[in-house]
Order: sequence, then structure tokens, then C-alpha cells
Amino acid sequence: MKLLTATRSRTARVADVRRAKLILMLEEGQSRDTIMQRLECDSRFISRWSSRFLSERLAGMYARHPGRAPKQPPAKLEARVLNYTLRRKPSDGSTHW
Repeated sequence: MKLLTATRSRTARVADVRRAKLILMLEEGQSRDTIMQRLECDSRFISRWSSRFLSERLAGMYARHPGRAPKQPPAKLEARVLNYTLRRKPSDGSTHW
């Protein structure tokens, strides 16, 4: 039920919806070729997410990529943005805020 809800959601992440559609299509018994064509994916995508779902159920449906660390500290970036904003006036005469 949760996977079906995810596929109909208008606010869910696209990647999550795609994974949910994959699992539902496999449950319906659709062939790998059909799934690859409809979802525009390769067989590795199908293998990865179907095996994660089989072993961990819904808990396995999240991406495990940790992301990357920011190139500079967030406080430094925030200071740069504020400095830029406060020192320059908009060309159309509007206020900053």
C-alpha cells in the first residue's frame, strides 16, 4: 500500500517514485525488458533495488549515497552571501528584501 501511495504522490522525490514503480511492476510479473523500457533504466538498477527490497523490505528502499562534504564551511558561505547582498543595491531600485 505504501509503494502504491508513493507512485501517486505529487510531492515525493522522483527517485523514490521510480523505485516504488519498479517494485510494483516486478510484483505484477512484468518482464525485465518491459521494466527497462518503461522506467528507462538498466538491469543493474532492477537487480540492486529488487534485492534490497527482498532483503530489507521498505527499509531498504533508500539511497545509500552519503553525499559529499561542503567545499567550504556553511558559516563562511553564509557570510559571503550576506556581504554580497548588503553591499550591492538592485539595479531596478527595489529593496533587498
